Amino acid sequence: MRLPKLRELKEAVRAVVSPRFTTRFPAEPCIVPDRYRGKPEFDPDLCVGCGACVNVCPTKALTQVDEVNGDRSIRKITLRYDTCIFCGNCQDGCTTERGIELSNQWDLAGLDRESMAEVHEHELQLCEKCGAVIGTKKHLVWLYEKLGPLAYTNPSLLLAKNAALWKNGSGGNGSEGAKTPTEAAPKEMQTRDFMRILCPKCKCELNIRL
Repeated sequence: MRLPKLRELKEAVRAVVSPRFTTRFPAEPCIVPDRYRGKPEFDPDLCVGCGACVNVCPTKALTQVDEVNGDRSIRKITLRYDTCIFCGNCQDGCTTERGIELSNQWDLAGLDRESMAEVHEHELQLCEKCGAVIGTKKHLVWLYEKLGPLAYTNPSLLLAKNAALWKNGSGGNGSEGAKTPTEAAPKEMQTRDFMRILCPKCKCELNIRL
């Protein structure tokens, strides 16, 4: 049996008397680097529900479902962080740039996979003529604020912003905002339709016919 070399013996003794190299997790929290890519987190104030993060997710950890009904139409964006690979595409592709960001939360292990899902809801804006989904109301308001004076060329954005102001209590209880498609009858195109929130198809047909 070969005797240990002096260098190897020196390293062994140094390892015994030196401080530990590993962390004491879970007894003590583990501090990760500043740019660590952990669990994606939605910012409810900055996320507009546009679905850009869903389109760029390679593992379908983010999914989107539009539920349209007579009372309340909503868009549900579901995040399953048990299938997320923390690539950062959702953060890079976010329309508002801060709506979703990767956090430093990494200890996500669990026994129940059904609990590893988050659902975020946004109210949808429907076309007041045909009832098609245009997008979320929050997204339209964000576009109005982003465009500034240029938004005055798009009546739909102006009406969406006005409806948001009424809803927030600055002008009423929200009933004076956008109308539902059932309130927008008749089906024929009329001049007053220029002051309705329309989908691109109805807006194109309106501009051609009138």
